[in-house]
Parts: sequence; C-alpha cells; structure tokens
Amino acid sequence: MPRPISAHRLIVILIITLLSITIAGAQSGRKSPRSAPLPPVPMPTPEPIAPVAKEKAKPALTVVVGFDRMNYYGNAGMVDEAAALRALVDRLNDHAGVEVADTKQNMSRSDAIRAARAEKEAFVIYVEISLDQMDGDLRMSYWVYSPQTTKVKTSGRTYPQMYRNRGVILNPRTVYGTRQMEEAARDVAERILKAFQLHMSSERQVT
Repeated sequence: MPRPISAHRLIVILIITLLSITIAGAQSGRKSPRSAPLPPVPMPTPEPIAPVAKEKAKPALTVVVGFDRMNYYGNAGMVDEAAALRALVDRLNDHAGVEVADTKQNMSRSDAIRAARAEKEAFVIYVEISLDQMDGDLRMSYWVYSPQTTKVKTSGRTYPQMYRNRGVILNPRTVYGTRQMEEAARDVAERILKAFQLHMSSERQVT
C-alpha cells in the first residue's frame, strides 16, 4: 500500500503550487516593452548626370576665300569687289556642308598658294577680278588650291557683264553695278560647289 503523505509535506507542496500560480499570473499580466521605431534609412542622392554635348558635325568642305584686283587702269571705283566677296561667301555658307573659315581681300596668287600649303584641311579659293586687255571686258577668274599640295582642284572664269539687262550696250569704262558683281560671284560659288559634288545637297536650314 502507498504510504500516506504527511501533513508537513502536503503543506510544502501547496506553498510551491501557490507560488507557481502567482508567478505565472504576474508574468502573463506584464506588458512587453514597445520597441523603439527604427530610424528611416536615408535614400542615396543620385548624382547629377551632365548633359552630353553633341559634337558639331564636321563640314564636308572648309575653305578660305581670298580676292585680288588688277589691271583696273587706276579706276578703283569701277567695281564693288567687297559686295562680290560677300555674295560668294554667303552662297557658300548657305550650304549646310560648307564652312568658310576665313576671308581675305588683296590676296595675291602667291599668297593664296602659300596659304594653301600651310593649311591642313581647308581649300583656298583665290578670286581675281581684272580687265581683259584685249577686249576691255571685266572678268572674274577663280582657282581652288588643295591644302598642303596646292594642287588646283578646279578653276574657271565668269563675266559680270553677262548679268546686265539685255539691250544695254556695255562700256568697259563704266562702273559695274553691284548686282552684276554679286551674280558673277554667286556663279563662281555654284561652280565650286559643283566641282566638290555639293551643288545638289540640301542648303542650310534657316532658324
């Protein structure tokens, strides 16, 4: 038969049981401490992206233009060569593939050849305005010298009097009008563009 539990042992068991119940109740009623919120994670600031500069398209043709006058018999006011130079340069600049790097007045042929020899890429256009000693007609002759080699790329001549109104008798001693000089210079520009096969390309857009 099992031995009876003594009163003293029973009391100890009851005390232990009560203590266990009390401790469990206290733990169950205790609130867990609320954890502190985490600080926000800083987002990395994106580095500014520098805009990529578009490289300017390299022109198909770069030129230096020089004008010279001779055989005017002392009549400096016979022609407006400055207007002719502007007209030629403007017509070349109208083409999107052409860049006129420099212009010079009173450039001799030897100056033009030296300039071409010193150039690395630019062609030198030499234009000579003169009076033909045989018939007295004003003529505009041109030569295009290649850079470094000074080889003539193209050459030719035109006559401003071709652009006078029909029926007008030309006197070689009279002052040539600005319009005739400009038209002759534009004709020279067109011929040069054609020699470089640029005459059919689109012109520079006007903005």
